Amino acid sequence: MRSGAYSSSATTVGYQLSGMDLTGLPSELVATAQAAETAGVDYLVLPDRTAARPDGASPPTALIAAAFLAARTDEIGIVVTAATAYHEPYSLARQVASLDHIGAGRVGWFADSTTDAASDANHRREGHDPARNAAARAQEFVPLVRDLWDSWEDGAFVHEKDTGRFVDPARIHAVDHVGAVLAVRGPLNVIRPPQGQPVVFARAADTPVADHADVLVSGVPQADHAFAVVPFVARDEAVARELHAAAGSPAGDADNAVIVGTPEQVAAQLRHPHVLVRFTTRGQLAAFTELVLPLLDRSAPSGPTLRARFGLPAAPNRFAPTQDKELTGNAR
Repeated sequence: MRSGAYSSSATTVGYQLSGMDLTGLPSELVATAQAAETAGVDYLVLPDRTAARPDGASPPTALIAAAFLAARTDEIGIVVTAATAYHEPYSLARQVASLDHIGAGRVGWFADSTTDAASDANHRREGHDPARNAAARAQEFVPLVRDLWDSWEDGAFVHEKDTGRFVDPARIHAVDHVGAVLAVRGPLNVIRPPQGQPVVFARAADTPVADHADVLVSGVPQADHAFAVVPFVARDEAVARELHAAAGSPAGDADNAVIVGTPEQVAAQLRHPHVLVRFTTRGQLAAFTELVLPLLDRSAPSGPTLRARFGLPAAPNRFAPTQDKELTGNAR
């Protein structure tokens, strides 16, 4: 998390489903989300991949799955993974803003600047290769999406029956962005999201997007980061080690810590205000939810939005007049 941007009293636990097989029935995904919500998990991170996996199908498109889950859950946050190399900023800003309306302020975006050869091969066109200028594109991309979210001020709809004026054009702004890689005029064709700015996540090591994120994710415990872990947990420590060995004995790195042990041993290493748990199997997700989650010291969320769960302040509109900025932004 950007230093000073969040409340230290906030406590969050998120589940990232990137290592799980999500290609089954939609009811299985709904059951996973609803069970996590019932258990008190703060948010889910949905994976996305724009190419087939070498060993089979990729998960459902995160943006579509998120809309499906937002309509079938009430409180849990829903974060979509979307790579800056394989999306257009206007379309992504519109889609995430729409999701935030569907989810009543519960949505976030996990920005990712990385590329891979298989996805590159699916997105080349004349004059454009996703692998070229990927870092420069990513550096422009996140601030541009943020500008588009703000292109409609709160209160742009005035609904003046007496005058017949529906909107206040002074509160709708063209972005007019012309950068080294991207060019977008705006404004967005969706009104400002309920959160003002949906929560933007990024890996701390993902330099092109990290500077513009609200929540930074790292495998090294730091007060201003969400601590990302891959757990292997069982009631018996020997069984937990067997699970770890069966998964190939993965080691931790800058993006993920690997924790192996009993529920008490795993919980003891998660004394951090913000924890993002990454799962490789549904079995480990179920085990963590049953055995570890109840042991974590957590506080109740301070509001219904994802921003509130992280203790993030209301997001002022960057286009609003300076004197109005203290009054604008959604604190929902």
